[in-house]
Amino acid sequence: MELAEGVQGRKPMSQMDRPVIREVTIAARPVAGVQAQVPVGGVAREFRRHLDQVYAAGRAGAVELDGQNIFIYRACTEDRLTVDFCVGIKAPFAAVGAVVPLDTPHGAAAMTVHHGDYGRIGEANAEIIEWCRANGRRRAGPSWEVYGHWHADPAQLRTEIYYLLEV
Repeated sequence: MELAEGVQGRKPMSQMDRPVIREVTIAARPVAGVQAQVPVGGVAREFRRHLDQVYAAGRAGAVELDGQNIFIYRACTEDRLTVDFCVGIKAPFAAVGAVVPLDTPHGAAAMTVHHGDYGRIGEANAEIIEWCRANGRRRAGPSWEVYGHWHADPAQLRTEIYYLLEV
């Protein structure tokens, strides 16, 4: 699944800018999410309306959220992405409307941490894909992004990016 969109037209990364990619074993994490189909390249335009439903369920007391946003990319076609727009939870809950209990993928994963503007996350995704190719590691389907707390200063933004790997 090639999800490294939006990297053309930017200054190439220098060796110093390249993210560190490592292989990790990650446990499933329970989340509350809304599953959606969005146009390729449209996550930035679409995420808010889906996350708003999750946060509304939290405000209504239906789910206890921890406030960490997580986007799980389940599938990709030429023009559509299947994305779970999620927020971490503190306790199990029953589905409420479109907001359902889900888990993040788990197992062996290639991961990196992207520091900075969200508009450059595609470059970090491309680096993971290249790392997988260079290291003979096959991707096993989903990828996901775990967002740190919001800062108005893009230099303070931190996003963990994971790609599930075949064992």
